[in-house]
Amino acid sequence: MKSLKSSLKLYAVTDRYWLEGRKLKDDVEKAILGGATMIQLREKELDTESFIKEAFEIKEVCKKYDVPFIINDSLEVFLAVDADGIHVGQSDMRADLVREKIGKNKILGVSAETVEEAILAEKMGADYLGVGTIFQTSTKLDAKAVEIKILTEICDSVKIPVCAIGGITKDNIIDLKDTMIDGISVVSAIFKEKDIVSATKELAKRVDEILLNTNDYKLFIVDYDGTLLESMGMWSDITSRYLVSKGIVPPKTIDYDVRLQTNDETAEYLRDLFFPGVDASIIMDELNTFIMAEYVKINLNEGVKDFLDDINKKGMVVLYTATSEPLILASLEKNGIKDCFKRLYTSTNYNITKVDGNGYLGIANMLGFSREETLIVEDAPHALEGAALSGIKVLGIKGKSNFKHYDIVRKTCNYYLNLRRY
Repeated sequence: MKSLKSSLKLYAVTDRYWLEGRKLKDDVEKAILGGATMIQLREKELDTESFIKEAFEIKEVCKKYDVPFIINDSLEVFLAVDADGIHVGQSDMRADLVREKIGKNKILGVSAETVEEAILAEKMGADYLGVGTIFQTSTKLDAKAVEIKILTEICDSVKIPVCAIGGITKDNIIDLKDTMIDGISVVSAIFKEKDIVSATKELAKRVDEILLNTNDYKLFIVDYDGTLLESMGMWSDITSRYLVSKGIVPPKTIDYDVRLQTNDETAEYLRDLFFPGVDASIIMDELNTFIMAEYVKINLNEGVKDFLDDINKKGMVVLYTATSEPLILASLEKNGIKDCFKRLYTSTNYNITKVDGNGYLGIANMLGFSREETLIVEDAPHALEGAALSGIKVLGIKGKSNFKHYDIVRKTCNYYLNLRRY
């Protein structure tokens, strides 16, 4: 069976309202043939005996196609048919009690509408979250909508997979881009359609447009600071602290003034302001020594090694950074990921910049890859904007600098990811 995360991509929840004489197991099979990756049997009106009988039928269909089979709410039915998992809501049995009943090897899904509910569900043993209702739906007329902003915050707050549910259609799926969800769950968008196979295929295609699939790319141009390394806090005031170490009171705006500069450019800038007549290379060496002492102590962001392991299986991975090469090499060595990159490109060594997109495009051209084969991995807002100008697909890595500027993320990124959830 596939991983739970990939199984949540297109999660179909049944509803017999639209059967019109057909058998539910036949409609479920059509949904799977169309691309449904997980099935939940939801029956609010059937008696227990009928529910169990139907569950056995649906289980056989799911088993035939190696698709996880989930029972909604009923622990009795789940135990009777030995389903792959169970999904419970906030008003049903507590998640930790359900986990005790089903054991550690079965799938437990829990509904959540708030960050607090999501975090608690994870602590209680949930394997995934169903978050919604996202859009108005005929399935739950009394349900209060969960803002997309809250959905994003929930995804950022837990490590387990998150599936968005409620009123999702092929036309509004795009609104879930950059929320960091792992999949969508739908009812009527599949089961009310006359051609269930075609409707499900169209949904699967739309989901593919908003969910990252690393198999689609052959070249990965990856940033370092902030994206892979927890270093953005250090860079925020490194220049002013260097000046203090030299006995100089730094201007209040100095760190902001040099934020987009390479280390070479910063050395020249500082020379012109504070060290007239001094060779910029001397300032550069001193600055690098000052930075190196802190830089090599910084650890990788959580999830980085898993991410790098994955994309190295899919294609060529290169590092593209504005930080100087000696710093990068020392940090790569210290963190044990030097061999993860086939090339190292720095803005200084190759005289390229990130702000206009030409650097990314130039690297892809030098290596012989098209825009369509390439994925840019960045975190800083200015770099995300520059990356978007290249015409290459952009994966934004969630960080403090861009989560505060989510409007830039939504405007520039094709995908958005918190590596701790990778």
